[in-house]
Amino acid sequence: MRGIHRAAAIAAAIATLALTASVQVEAQLPSVQQVYDKYATAVGGRDAWAKVSHRAEKGTADITFAGISGSYERYSSAPSRMRMIIDLGMGKVEQGSDGDVAWNAQPDGSVARMSPVDAAYANEANVVGAAFLDPTRFAKAAVVSRELFDGVECFKVVITTKAGRERVDYLEVVSGLRRGQIVQTPAGEQKSVFKDYKVFEGKLFATKQVLTNPQGDIVITVASVTFTPNDPKLFELPAGIPR
Repeated sequence: MRGIHRAAAIAAAIATLALTASVQVEAQLPSVQQVYDKYATAVGGRDAWAKVSHRAEKGTADITFAGISGSYERYSSAPSRMRMIIDLGMGKVEQGSDGDVAWNAQPDGSVARMSPVDAAYANEANVVGAAFLDPTRFAKAAVVSRELFDGVECFKVVITTKAGRERVDYLEVVSGLRRGQIVQTPAGEQKSVFKDYKVFEGKLFATKQVLTNPQGDIVITVASVTFTPNDPKLFELPAGIPR
């Protein structure tokens, strides 16, 4: 009996030790604000990004699952207007938003308005300036663990956006840079990996994004980023999309 009681005591002690270790690890996690403060510093600082009202990115897009490539352009203007154009030669894939109504266009020329939920999330994600560095813009956010993402140790931040979309951001422990993002969409899980950060006018920007969705991978490679005013006509709604 004494041996049984001893074994039980040892098991209880180990269980307590494991619990204590878990609590200690969790206690070492930074707050969401601390993680995003480091992110802000890593990409050039909130003050630098707060001055940005316009952004234009140009590069290439590789639709790896279809074996085709094309040119890539993305234009953003405050507060949340956006136009993306991927020209594949035989047609264009486009997305846009005038800050309220968001839409998609396919290579066959068909154009469709995004659902209110998708548009709300798109307009949240398209904010220009320093808002992307402010975690208070989320409905909920918490740092839940440290784990490897794309081979790099990251803080895992679980987020609920104000549009109600569930999302996970991965920010590198050492550099502070955002390494990845996973978004739950009606079409399934969408994973992005951000790499090859480079400096443009004093601000760090990921020049390679690998987007994985249920169809396969899309690789966006950015060659240039500028911050001069965009033509307002870029954000006008296409014919057939009512306001």
